Amino acid sequence: MFKKLIKVIFAVLIVMTVGLVGVSFFAPKDKDAVTDEQVSQTMAEDHFLSNPYSGFSLLGVDEKKTYLRLTDKLDNYESAVELGDNKISVDSLNRVWTAIQQDKPEYFWLDSYTYHYDQETGMVTDVSFNFNYNTDEIKRRQGEIEAVTAGIKTGISPEMDDYAKVKTVHDYIVSHTEYDLDSEDNQNICSVFLNNRSVCAGYSKALQYVLKDIGIFSNYVTGNAVGRGPHAWNLVQMDGEYYYVDVTWDDPSFDDITWEDPALRADPPLSIEYVYFGLTTEELLKSHTFDNTLSTYPGFTATADNYYVRENMLFDLNNADEQARFIDTLRDTLDNGGVMEARFTEAGMVDRALTGIEESDLLNESGVRYLRYDENQVLIIWRP
Repeated sequence: MFKKLIKVIFAVLIVMTVGLVGVSFFAPKDKDAVTDEQVSQTMAEDHFLSNPYSGFSLLGVDEKKTYLRLTDKLDNYESAVELGDNKISVDSLNRVWTAIQQDKPEYFWLDSYTYHYDQETGMVTDVSFNFNYNTDEIKRRQGEIEAVTAGIKTGISPEMDDYAKVKTVHDYIVSHTEYDLDSEDNQNICSVFLNNRSVCAGYSKALQYVLKDIGIFSNYVTGNAVGRGPHAWNLVQMDGEYYYVDVTWDDPSFDDITWEDPALRADPPLSIEYVYFGLTTEELLKSHTFDNTLSTYPGFTATADNYYVRENMLFDLNNADEQARFIDTLRDTLDNGGVMEARFTEAGMVDRALTGIEESDLLNESGVRYLRYDENQVLIIWRP
């Protein structure tokens, strides 16, 4: 009887011990868990992420927590992340990845990711990131990028408004980058700042990177160029309003691949164009469609910081005074050996402008050449 009692007590003790160990081992406190308070703090303190059109702001609360957990690790170049209490579904992870891509041009070294998930719950348990370079190479490139962007910022003064600042960065990127489908690192900012050759992803992220650095909100937007395939551009906040800027399509070297005239391909009239600087949603949708992985943007309608409005190069040819102003401005520009880039207020005015040129005395000395963007009602005019 005594021996049997000892065995029973021993068995109970074993069960209780295993139970206690199980609580301690299988459910440890998740020290990296992101809380509601941390999300609220980020929204209160981070000017960029709190913008309603950042990728972060477009996420759900649980997705925001995972975003912060992942970016905290990425900021320290950690490539493997356990999600712990911040597990999310596979679809939500895709949204978080899209948001990081939209918000973080500084992650030029981030290439792709893989993950594991629980088949029963469908929740992602951990994420592994693939980097383009090792840590030493990342830091070396970061130093070179900062040197280049510091040079860009010397052309920006506190007295400038947002339009002038954005235009300065836009102009630098266009004038220092050649469009090249085969360029190295063309999905990140290294292609622009270090190699001076890129495609739309590099152009757009480079613009966003510098604008973010000087305190101007800009988001990286993806979708399709109608009839051309996948494309990227920027949503930019200027002087309190939102506009679209497609810095890639404002680079005449991009047009080189579509111009049929060999003379234009060899010697474009302008080194920088502004056809896609400061567009409304309606204007953008004539040639672009959105990737709506996160959300659709509202219709932005502001025009005050459109290039042609700001530079007084928007003409309404229904008005006789405007017709005269157009011809007089063109005459002054050509007489000084310049190139005039003008936009008109409605469809059909490009042809009316060309008719006005033919009826004036501008063709007396030598021919006038032009490029026309009918979709945008823009004419670029010069004398060879």
